[in-house]
Amino acid sequence: MDPLRCYREVWEVDTEFTAPPGHRPAPLCLVAKELRTGRIARKWLHNTDPGQPPYKADPETLMVAYYASAEWGCHRALGWPMPVRSLDLFAEFSCLTAGTNPPNGRTLLGALTYHGLPALDAVEKESMRSLAMRGGPYTHGEREALLVYCQSDVDALSRLLPKMLPKIDFPRALLRGRYPVAAAQMEWCGVPVDTETLDRLLTNWDCIRGRLVAAVNRDYGVYEPIGRTISPNTVLGATLAETAKEFGINIYALADMVDMLWREEKGRYNETVEAVQTARQMTGLTAQKMHRLVDAGDDHTSVFGLDITAREVAGMFPELSIGRGHANTTGDDYDDNAAELFDRLRNPIPRPRAKHELVQDAAYRLTAESSNGFSEYTGPMRFSSAKFGEYLSRHNISWPQLESGALALDNDTFKQLAKLYPDQIGPIREVRHILGQLRLNELAVGPDGRNRVLLSMFGSKTGRNQPSNSKFIFGPSCWLRSLIRPEPGRAISYCDWSAQEFGIAAVLSKDQQMQEAYTSGDPYLWFGKFAKLVPQDATKKTHGAERDRFKVMLLGVLYGLSVNGLARNLGTTPAHGRELMQLHRETFRRFWQWSDAVQDHAMLGGELRTVFGWRMRAGKDATPTSLRNFPIQSSGSEMLRLAACLSTERGIKVCCPIHDAFMIEANAEAIGAETDRMKAAMQEASELVLPGFPLRTDAKIVSYPGRYMDGRGKAVWETVMAILDTVDPLGLGGIPE
Repeated sequence: MDPLRCYREVWEVDTEFTAPPGHRPAPLCLVAKELRTGRIARKWLHNTDPGQPPYKADPETLMVAYYASAEWGCHRALGWPMPVRSLDLFAEFSCLTAGTNPPNGRTLLGALTYHGLPALDAVEKESMRSLAMRGGPYTHGEREALLVYCQSDVDALSRLLPKMLPKIDFPRALLRGRYPVAAAQMEWCGVPVDTETLDRLLTNWDCIRGRLVAAVNRDYGVYEPIGRTISPNTVLGATLAETAKEFGINIYALADMVDMLWREEKGRYNETVEAVQTARQMTGLTAQKMHRLVDAGDDHTSVFGLDITAREVAGMFPELSIGRGHANTTGDDYDDNAAELFDRLRNPIPRPRAKHELVQDAAYRLTAESSNGFSEYTGPMRFSSAKFGEYLSRHNISWPQLESGALALDNDTFKQLAKLYPDQIGPIREVRHILGQLRLNELAVGPDGRNRVLLSMFGSKTGRNQPSNSKFIFGPSCWLRSLIRPEPGRAISYCDWSAQEFGIAAVLSKDQQMQEAYTSGDPYLWFGKFAKLVPQDATKKTHGAERDRFKVMLLGVLYGLSVNGLARNLGTTPAHGRELMQLHRETFRRFWQWSDAVQDHAMLGGELRTVFGWRMRAGKDATPTSLRNFPIQSSGSEMLRLAACLSTERGIKVCCPIHDAFMIEANAEAIGAETDRMKAAMQEASELVLPGFPLRTDAKIVSYPGRYMDGRGKAVWETVMAILDTVDPLGLGGIPE
């Protein structure tokens, strides 16, 4: 049966637009083709009145596009109604090929090639894309070229749709097609950012980075200067060590200050040498002539015209310190410039002091500046595994090791251990990320102060979004999320599902113990109490550290964590890891039976499917871990997409989705009611994905002038702000003169 028969019209649509990072889309042109009649509508939209769309956006009209959030984002920009029925061939091609790697990717060109259809040359396509992204003004020829290019994509859709149609799962495809409409609304909204603070951070970032490492290192001592060694066996090294101890200051900061003073003194010496050489040329008083005059008992009065030349030299070279030069228009001067110049040329120039002779002066200078935050070493530093090992020993923290016996220093290990030891490891992990990966200038913030990124819908094999980690405010270090701040009179709310993945696993596996654990309100402590690992009256407040360990374990198992991986993430022995894993298997037997069955089904049948039809092929590269984890992650993805549709369709202003959460925005007086509406939409979505089992939701509201604060990054944010206020106290964009 023809799944398109129930629609009055079927329109294939493509748009061209420009959208610099963080900006809303600015539509350039649109081409649409009605499937049955072949009627084509072409509209140039840039700097013109867009009028009305050439089609009706009603339930009897099906809109077809490829990566449709781009088209519906242009609808939003033009003030056109959003489509009611949308089919996104990108979503369907991604669903069709999830778990595989199509030879030419998942672009429109890749989908055409996959189906053996002709496509526009890649070079020509890239040139047209560059023309669109350039922005206007456009010549008549360029406008026509963009319209022709836009129509070529519509023609490609006309060829692709019949090929894909037999493989498309209606009406589930229409459910997936609703999400690009919601994504366009969320991308249009964006996340409000404190751009004033961001600009200050960008301006002072290089200075802040060094001082941040110094500030963290003061408490943790796991960084060391790059390429700098101070030997106590040298005169300078011994003097530095003794003076640093005497004044209670950082020895490397003291060494840097000594270097600075030495450079200053050497610079003054070079300037003085140059000034003396010029003065000898102007006066003719060479070293040999000065010796003859002094030996003969002559002084400055024996040199004809020296008084006039000396005043000129004094004005040209204040570094000679021979007076003020010409004091007034009459030429009168109360300084005896000639005598002072004669003495300067007669006596040798004092050479710069050795570095060890400058240590005391450097210590006094550093101490004087300590109140301004400049007493720490802020030069280039590197992470020291040896110092980190000493730190772990001091705090009795068990850390995973590689087969070689070296500490495991990969990001995943730091991420897991930071959850177990947020105060001891969290700041170190944040600083490592700041030094190694964080690029502040890549955050995509538009002229209206909103962070906007392409959500990259259906980007993962489980159907989750995959926005850029460097451009999205929720991508980099969590301390940076404190830049999120509502505008005056506005408020934001962070709404998330509580223990979403655990709850999904409990329902899908039909494990009564897991469901009981979830409905208890805290499945992690429930497990600890059930296993008699914590007292029955234990709470998050009284046994927070133990709860964090149970959380790492229970969530890690859902990801297919091995015994060794569990031990590594918990910082314990493999024997203890096996004991805990066995305890988990005994407690949640039904879950393990289901998980084993999922893996077997995938291996035998070649694919897995979710309740709403997202599927993943189990190819030869599929791992047992990814197969077991797929139903949980993909169900979470469907739950998020459905909640996004429900909330945006009901008029809730959603700023962005975040894995298992949303950030919404409203007027300060309305944020409570909007939060309740958002939580209701999220609960409804969970009941549709998990029939009869609503997941709990939590919310955190922030009203202006407050800012969003992720607890894991609070300490680093406060440290960064303290440093920023030191280097840029007046908010002028840099250290004041």
